[in-house]
Amino acid sequence: MEVFLIQSTRIHPDVFGTRLIEDIQKPSLTLQQVSSLLIIGGNLTIGRYSCDFFRSSKDVRMKGFLVGALPWLSSTQGFSRAIAQLLCHSLIPQVVDVSVELDRDEGNQLKDESVLRSVYTFLEENSDMSRLRKKQEDFFQTYDVDSVTTLGGLLSIPVGDGEEANPEHKIDAIKECLAETYDEAHVEDAPVWKQMEDLLINADCNQALGEEENEGIEDEAQLVNFQRKILPIDALDLALRSISEQHLHNAAGKQKQKLVVCATLVDKVPNLAGLARTCEIFSASTLVMPNVQIRKQDDFKSISASADGWIDLEEVKEGDLLGWLHQKKSEGYSIVGLEQTASSKCLTRMKFSEKTVLLLGKEKEGIPIEFLSAVDQCIEIPQLGIIRSLNVHVSGAITVWEYTKQQLKGRKNKIGTR
Repeated sequence: MEVFLIQSTRIHPDVFGTRLIEDIQKPSLTLQQVSSLLIIGGNLTIGRYSCDFFRSSKDVRMKGFLVGALPWLSSTQGFSRAIAQLLCHSLIPQVVDVSVELDRDEGNQLKDESVLRSVYTFLEENSDMSRLRKKQEDFFQTYDVDSVTTLGGLLSIPVGDGEEANPEHKIDAIKECLAETYDEAHVEDAPVWKQMEDLLINADCNQALGEEENEGIEDEAQLVNFQRKILPIDALDLALRSISEQHLHNAAGKQKQKLVVCATLVDKVPNLAGLARTCEIFSASTLVMPNVQIRKQDDFKSISASADGWIDLEEVKEGDLLGWLHQKKSEGYSIVGLEQTASSKCLTRMKFSEKTVLLLGKEKEGIPIEFLSAVDQCIEIPQLGIIRSLNVHVSGAITVWEYTKQQLKGRKNKIGTR
């Protein structure tokens, strides 16, 4: 949509440009709307297509667009705020003479032009603003809308999991740019344990990529030097222990339950998204999915309410499921299948082990027989109506709650016996 509007505005600036300026000045815009408008504006005012939008350096539309961008300098969303900073830094010199020193009129009130010069001076001289601006300018200067809209550009768009075109969104591209800038600016501000974690991750990545042996030695030397300069050996041990213990707690600081919800056989995105939300709410340790890339789809994001960002996701294909189940059994997990069989136990009579894998079946067929051989116990939810089965997400949620209820009761009993 952004690409279409950029091209339309270049071809018909009087029509689309006027509407763009009117829209960006509206105070009721959502963050999604203003993000798109600012990206369109960035390509037209800063990027290679500015000459198609502004007829001259005195084009009145410059002031109109600046009036629209200025309020977003105080946006609560960092993304919109960052692009607004770039636009204002580019447009203010086109509207006022920034070389004139700041002035004050009678009554000690700043003049309009002095306010703009003050804003420009801050954006120009602040080191963080300068670093951020350089990254964004590179994006807008190098992004080629013309090539994207050619036949070759359209055919090069990657295809998503739903067999539909999945082009890279401009918002995502600039967000990556902002994240890189933030990391560069704050790397030395990170706590010691975080710096140590990053070094260990980098060393692991280098080893996985099969770098030469001498390069590996250099990485190890870097880690040793880091320890000698910053960390005594006991502090290093505490730092590593802290990193490990993070995986045992959820984002709310609660200890994760030793429950793994296996949804490898579930293929509908809404059900997977609902299960992700349920797992986060009840602090399950892991949600197993057939394809973790599903988390990027809009319908998954909408239903899961960002739960995928707070839980551990693991990918296990159906062809690998049997081996994975046996592996979990060897790790001490009890495999519980949610399936109606002749030997299924009623959920209300089931006593869950602390380390449990909950295996969910396919939406219509249930759990295929080849996987039932690895299941320790099948359970079913008691029903009072005439419909034979519940939706797999609903069934999973009910079972996860029953497991959670038992664990909470068990902890309470332990506390009461002390």
